[in-house]
Amino acid sequence: MINCLILECTNKKCKFRYPTETENYSMYCPVCGASVKVLCYEVDNGYTQFTKKADIKIECALDNIRSAYNVGSIFRSGNAFAINHLYLCGFTPTPEQAKVKKTSLGAEKTIQWSSHPNALDLTYQKKHDGAQIFAIEVSTSAHSLLDCRLPRTNNNVLFVVGNEIFGIDPEIREFCDEILQIPILGQKKSLNVATAFSIAAFYFTFLSI
Repeated sequence: MINCLILECTNKKCKFRYPTETENYSMYCPVCGASVKVLCYEVDNGYTQFTKKADIKIECALDNIRSAYNVGSIFRSGNAFAINHLYLCGFTPTPEQAKVKKTSLGAEKTIQWSSHPNALDLTYQKKHDGAQIFAIEVSTSAHSLLDCRLPRTNNNVLFVVGNEIFGIDPEIREFCDEILQIPILGQKKSLNVATAFSIAAFYFTFLSI
């Protein structure tokens, strides 16, 4: 349990309501300047612990991701879903860059990663080593991520996410076991790469449990 302070404006025409730090907060509404009342709550911030299937190995290759903030976000989600390894390929920034660390919030210290100049060579080697390779990509030849089923005989998965503009290297897509697309119902038919990574990581992790 943690203590949560909520401030609410006493001006009935405003009633602006917002959380605040437990110390050094203003007693005046930032919107209209009227006085605020302080409300204190106890919030349950505990988390139900889930266990990953012990013999599943899920890794991801980041093929020339441009944004350091996207990479940092991927590290944080990778930690949340117990991804075994992140392969940072091409010009994908590493946690040695401050912008990656700012977004990853320390997750770079808890997840294995390595830097590779060539995503094609890396994914080819992983397939040679027996990994099942999935491309997460918007494509007319893609199948729905929700229809993907991992074979019982192969618990080694590598999925690939690509550049924010150009997507995944075409030669990587050619030898992937399957191209998977996240089902989207709205008019925008693509997602931010960090968001797409999180959805795929969640699906592969819990599909295998």
